Amino acid sequence: MSLFAFARIGPDLRLRAVQGRLLDWLPPVGAPLADSPVFFGLETQLAALRDGARERMDLPGLRLPPTVETPFALTLVRERKNGGLLLYAAADAGVLEFERQLAHERRQTQILADQAASAGRVLREQAALYRDIVENDSDLVLRLGPDMRVSFVNTAVCRLLALSEGEILGRPVDDLLASSPEEFWRARFFAKSASYFEQAASFEQAARGADGGLVWIWWRVHWVGGGAEYQAIGRDITDLLRLRAEAAARAEEARVNAVMRERLRIAHALHDTLVHSLVALSPQIRLIRKTAGLDAPTRLMEELAFAEQAVRDGLSRARAAIADLRSHPLEPEGLGAALEGLARRFADRTGVHVLVDLDARVKSLGPEVADTFYRIAEEGLRNAELHAQPTSVGVTLAVDENGAATLVIDDNGRGFDPNQPPSGHYGLIGIRERAEMIGAQFNLASAPGVGTRIVVVAQAARGG
Repeated sequence: MSLFAFARIGPDLRLRAVQGRLLDWLPPVGAPLADSPVFFGLETQLAALRDGARERMDLPGLRLPPTVETPFALTLVRERKNGGLLLYAAADAGVLEFERQLAHERRQTQILADQAASAGRVLREQAALYRDIVENDSDLVLRLGPDMRVSFVNTAVCRLLALSEGEILGRPVDDLLASSPEEFWRARFFAKSASYFEQAASFEQAARGADGGLVWIWWRVHWVGGGAEYQAIGRDITDLLRLRAEAAARAEEARVNAVMRERLRIAHALHDTLVHSLVALSPQIRLIRKTAGLDAPTRLMEELAFAEQAVRDGLSRARAAIADLRSHPLEPEGLGAALEGLARRFADRTGVHVLVDLDARVKSLGPEVADTFYRIAEEGLRNAELHAQPTSVGVTLAVDENGAATLVIDDNGRGFDPNQPPSGHYGLIGIRERAEMIGAQFNLASAPGVGTRIVVVAQAARGG
């Protein structure tokens, strides 16, 4: 609704312009102002105002329904610049103030009624909450002041802490529920709250039970009483977390079983295809040698002998690969013993001394990392045997306090230029790919005549 309007009247006392709904009752632009019901018969007074004989004309408290429902006041003044008049209309402050006061009183009455209803609702909710605290004592219920001292406690908390209500009230919550100096209840709560007066926060934290064991509690904390206190409701989720851990273990077991099934499938496929083909190829080569007779060219006989040896080597490698696929060398003995056995077999086969240095924390490695490290060590020793011709080899495995594991395989063999690796050899490529599969870092250092050093680092490699 408009609270202000104005109109311009020319020296001939005819309307020139009108702006605002409060002056909707004026005659159309171009008509004499005296044609309006308010100024009818006031031609003399209007002329006197135009000629400067009067300073102004005020008409307060007007109301012209149905055209204008708002009570308004009129002020008519002389426009010195062009000799015309300016007409101002404004909502009557006195009438509007009275109406506003009435509306304000009605609003206040409604607010008081709403506050009374809200207070009653709060009282009913608090009564229901108290009944819930008394009747449902499986949940832990605390009231805490702004200083985080306990002001109320239910029987479930007393049972958990094996303390009486009197021994608990007034004490800081961290003295009662912090599982360790590094795990303060207060710090965990404020870490979950955006501000000191956050409406609510929830978190999980371990607490020491009456028997000294750890009990995991899920806490829900919120302000009550207009921000005077915290209320914390806790629920024992120790069994739930145990079930979660068991479910995760079963999922990992299922994953391992699926991997083993796939390995067996590949092993069967290799046996039924590659091994059978190699087994069939060997007697055919021998038959060709026998058929060629003693008069066969020496070069042909050498090539056939080489081919036969290659078939035997390929068959041996294929059977070894199938054996690796069928078995899981780490399950019965662990990574440490598996690496020592691998080094011992390498030394027996090659006569090269192998120094094995294993961290005592190697048992903490997860199965995926442990299996990958074993395969990398196996491939690293095989490369040293086939290409490096070393006199000594080292295998080192270290696990730091953060769970990161580092495997180092180095030898004092011939070495090579890493920028120009020998063609046709894929051992190092396989090592790099295995490391990348578990998110580990792979580093290689080598030079002709100074040996080769392989370093693989897996972050957070400990098992769950």
